[in-house]
Amino acid sequence: MLKINSKEIQFIENESLYELLKRSNFNPDFVAVEVNEKLVKRENFKEYILEDTSNVEVFSFVGGG
Repeated sequence: MLKINSKEIQFIENESLYELLKRSNFNPDFVAVEVNEKLVKRENFKEYILEDTSNVEVFSFVGGG
């Protein structure tokens, strides 16, 4: 199992962070992501392979004023 924003979801072997974001209905172009409390650069999302029990935090930015 993985955790994404504290919600448990199914782990898929060899799934990239990019694929997880798409599967979880996040737009990878507009989020910041930490995996196990370490920031992952957006340009590395497609190469970053998740491990079972990874803890993923996704941060979306909201404009306003």
